[in-house]
Amino acid sequence: MHALVIHAPLDLRIEDVPTPEPEAHQLLIRIRAGGICGSDLHYFNHGGFGTVRIKEPMVLGHEVSGMVSRTGTEVTDMPVGTRVAISPSRPCGHCDYCQQGFQNHCLDMRYYGSAMRTPHVQGVFRQEIVIDRSQAHVVSDTLSDAEAAMAEPLSVALHAVRRAGPLLGKRVLVTGHRR
Repeated sequence: MHALVIHAPLDLRIEDVPTPEPEAHQLLIRIRAGGICGSDLHYFNHGGFGTVRIKEPMVLGHEVSGMVSRTGTEVTDMPVGTRVAISPSRPCGHCDYCQQGFQNHCLDMRYYGSAMRTPHVQGVFRQEIVIDRSQAHVVSDTLSDAEAAMAEPLSVALHAVRRAGPLLGKRVLVTGHRR
């Protein structure tokens, strides 16, 4: 299976990588669309951001959608052919927060396509990936694959807006830059 692997700044290669079989509570997903995040651009252009640096080859990407192509033996609610958006975060499942059901506060979270730890957490810019069932979110037939791939960045934006409080009738500043 092909994947998009970064080796160093400006050194991006298409390489063959293995695809494992899904375990009992996992899904094999055929990737159908992906979005390029600012972190992907920083890895490509600069080899990382801040103190986070590529130290080994890493598959990029964490904003994707796909289709279930195989299920683990214990997955009964996600049939083959189901279109999904993939949550790029993988909580440890063992820390106090995970045990209390607050996986979003996990103390040992892993994010696809991240060089924050070594070995790096390989990303999802590949033809297929095995994910945990909990990472798959069913996509409405009214959304395109490209729109579904934007579920993660949309959730980040919605979280930021919720933290800001009620915005109706208020002035806001949206800032950033384009190249």
